[in-house]
Amino acid sequence: MTDYEIVAVREGAGNGRTHHIAAVKVGESLFLADQIVHWINAGTHRFWLCFQNEEVDVVAKEQGTSRRFYLTIAGGTFPPVAMLTLPRF
Repeated sequence: MTDYEIVAVREGAGNGRTHHIAAVKVGESLFLADQIVHWINAGTHRFWLCFQNEEVDVVAKEQGTSRRFYLTIAGGTFPPVAMLTLPRF
């Protein structure tokens, strides 16, 4: 398993109450969020981001109603919207 830092995000269409991360930037490469979800769920790669000078794991969670997976950070003391503090591309 290889570790990768997510350095930027691209938001997709939201409904005004929620945010949807459509893609992420890892180094100079761009990946659709669905691909990152697949790699996380398969245990192929580990993804993380730097938030408040700490390394925070990125995880895939299943949304209750749609049962669709989305990217967020692992629990801990950081807010789930920590990914949205990353630069946009």
